[in-house]
Formats: sequence, C-alpha cells, structure tokens
Amino acid sequence: MNTEHKENSEEVWQPDVRMNAQGLSELVKSSPHGILAIDIDGNIRLWNKAAEGICGWREDEVLGRSVKVLSENGWEAYEELRRRTLQMEVFNSLPMRATRKDGSNILISYSTAPVLDEEGRVVGTMAVIYDITEKMNLETALKDSLEKMIRVVDETVNALASAIEKRDPYTAGHQQRVAELACAIAGEMGGLDDDRMKGIKTAAMIHDIGKLYVPIEILSKPGQLTDLEFGLIKTHPQAGYEILQEIEFPWPIARIVQQHHERFDGSGYPGGLAGDDILLEARVVAVADGVEAMSSHRPYRPGKGSMFALREIEMARGSSYDPIVVDACLALFRNGFVLSDEGITDHMP
Repeated sequence: MNTEHKENSEEVWQPDVRMNAQGLSELVKSSPHGILAIDIDGNIRLWNKAAEGICGWREDEVLGRSVKVLSENGWEAYEELRRRTLQMEVFNSLPMRATRKDGSNILISYSTAPVLDEEGRVVGTMAVIYDITEKMNLETALKDSLEKMIRVVDETVNALASAIEKRDPYTAGHQQRVAELACAIAGEMGGLDDDRMKGIKTAAMIHDIGKLYVPIEILSKPGQLTDLEFGLIKTHPQAGYEILQEIEFPWPIARIVQQHHERFDGSGYPGGLAGDDILLEARVVAVADGVEAMSSHRPYRPGKGSMFALREIEMARGSSYDPIVVDACLALFRNGFVLSDEGITDHMP
C-alpha cells in the first residue's frame, strides 16, 4: 500500500473541532425534534426552531427564562427532572404535559441528559422534545376501538349461547359450565397466555351452536336415541363450523367447534382427526364437555355426578382424550375445584 497515500488520507479525515462545533450547531438548528439547553440555574440558553414549532415560543422570547415556560401547571416535574439530571441521571422519552404559548395543552416526549465541561463538571442540561399529542390520541382511540370490539364479540357470543339454550332448555347452562371448566383446565396446564385462554372460553361458550340444525324433538327425546337420530346429532360440530367460519374471530373458533368431538385416538367425528392434528383448544374443550355432560342431567338419563365422569375420562386417557389435558382436569378436582351451583358439585376423592 502507498504509505504517502495513507498518510494523506488520514490527514484529510482528521476531525476539525471548529468544523464539528459548527456542524453540531447546524444539526441542532435543523433537527425535527425540539432541542433546548438549560444552564445550571435552570434558565434556557438554547432553543431551536423545532422547539418553537412545538411550544409556540420564539427563541428570543424564551432565552434566559426559566424551564417553567414549558408548563404553566406542571413545571415542578420539569424542575425535578432538571435537578436530577444535574446529578448525572439520564431520562429517555418521558411522556410529559406541556403548555403552548397560546395556552393549549399538549403531550410531549421529553429526554434529558447532563452537559459536561472539559473537566467533566456538570454545567447544565440538554433536553430533546417532540409532540406526541396526536400519537397518544390515536393510541387512545385504538384502545377504545379494541375494547369496543371485544365487548361486541363477547355480546355476540353470549347472544349465540343464549339462542342455543333457549332452543335446548334441557342443557341450559351446559356451555357456560363447559367454558368455566375448560378455562380452569387450561390454567392448570399452564403455558397458555391470556389471549389463548380467551379463545378457549369463547369457543366453549358456543361449542354446541350446530345443534340449532338438529330437530328439537331429537334434542329433548327422553328415551334412547336411534342410530339415525344419533347420526343427526353427530352433524352438529360440522354445522357449527359452517355457521361460524365466516365470522372473523381473533381465534380459530370455528375449527375448535368443529373439532370438539374429535378423539385423541382418531375415533371421533366429523374428521377422524387424531393426536396433535386436533387443536389443543379443541382437546381441552372435549374433556370439559365430556365431564360436564356425564355429570349433568339429560332428558334420556339422570346426571351421574363428577366422580363418575372423572373416572370415565381417566379410563379414556390417551385413547379418547389427550392425557395431558386429562391429568390437568383430574388435578384440578383433586385440588377442590367446584363448578357453578348448577354444575358439578361433588369432589373427587
């Protein structure tokens, strides 16, 4: 390599302190963020164009004035941050209330750091500000919109659940109890976040919606069902899927409903799915549905109680039901879990 060329290159790129100071000054002036410098007494010594645009004060109106100019009522917060910054603390992107020159209130992001002299002594503070009023208003509007959407989803699900129970009064409360138990089982299993738990609850609340397509005479028949009648009842998971598939839930509700009668060994319906091909949420609802159905009264038989139901699912562990889900359900009842008054009331020994 040419040594002379290398030396010349280093000479060309050697930083010039005066040029850097000038460049820094231009950078501060042209920054899209407001930049201000405050001396050790709390008076403003630098105020760029962006700060003027944000707060409405011109540079000549604020130079030499206290930092209190940033807020009529909340200036103590700025003064506290200034004092702490003098103690070498640094603050980043704090949301702060500010008052514009015209008296209007805005929200700003406020970052501040100490300014040191050549000997490392604190001689003031530098702050960077930008207006986040619109951003915060948008976030609030989005949050309100999301909360409204969640309420609408909940109200829709409750209305659907109510419609099912009005048509099949013999199982009134069944879906609510299945939802309660399914969420408890999922909680016992662990590892599922709140959003996924919400999906399980929602699906369980309407898992029998497909029974709207089943003749009421079959649903309320007090005697033994014929093969044909039972075949009609077995259509309800697929019918439920077809009802729900066009609704844009934030969870796979239609598929959970479709799969809640699938069995871990592939012996279920309507798809004959097995193992992990069945959604975990559907496997949870299946166990909760089985326990609640066996425990509670039906037109064609009296309720058998939770002890019987729990023995049945334990025997079907690994065949009809996911063993992990079954174990969680059994542990739940061993720990004293009790459903609502109209549901399961006896404990597992």
